[in-house]
Amino acid sequence: MSRLKILPVALLLFIAFSCDQEEEQSPYVINNSVFPGDFLSDKKYTSLVLEVVFVNGYEPTQSALNNLVTFLGARLNKPVGITTVLRGIPSPGKATFDASYLRDLEKIHRQRVNSDKVLTAWLFFVDGEYSTNTSSSKVLGVAYGASSIAVFENTVNQMSGGLNQPRTAALETTILEHEFGHILGLVNNGTSMVAPHQDTDHSAHCTNIDCLMYYKAETRIIGSDVTGKGVPVLDENCLADLKAAGGK
Repeated sequence: MSRLKILPVALLLFIAFSCDQEEEQSPYVINNSVFPGDFLSDKKYTSLVLEVVFVNGYEPTQSALNNLVTFLGARLNKPVGITTVLRGIPSPGKATFDASYLRDLEKIHRQRVNSDKVLTAWLFFVDGEYSTNTSSSKVLGVAYGASSIAVFENTVNQMSGGLNQPRTAALETTILEHEFGHILGLVNNGTSMVAPHQDTDHSAHCTNIDCLMYYKAETRIIGSDVTGKGVPVLDENCLADLKAAGGK
């Protein structure tokens, strides 16, 4: 079984034109070792619980969470179902977050661990910015572990919901679905490719500019959502990869 390579993988929006990458790390999990195939198939786990934790005042939209559950339900073999549990926590009191600090916070606050046939994932919505942000690039989300995603909700709020900006729910949906695509091993990041479509210049991303896993997917949502095209979807190559690895 292929192991997910934790980069972490992040997307940049609006004033950035590439994906922020850090040095590869061994997969980080807070409980049992998890692989992309564990999400895709029902051989080991028949249900999935998404533990959604947010800094108070930075709760994600319910629409984005609903969209993520629908997205995962269409791809994952989880016959018992996919559910979300939400709770807020006080602010850590930091302006910037890096992957190491995100892991430390997860160790403190994550309550759900894999048990029996239940698989878990951690989605953390924070009130600060990613440590690599500059005046010309902003990271909105990062998959920094085998079952761990952080969304920088403070930055998301600045980039959405206003005049000529995408809807907040649409931007959150794109971030969550893209980052979860990396958790599922896309592209060539733990889930093998049926046909070549990896953008080798941007690591675990798709060469198709219209695909959800294109490295500028979140950048493109600005114009596409405003003009009514909405959230990008996985292309045929990405869908084929997931199906071949045990997904629907």
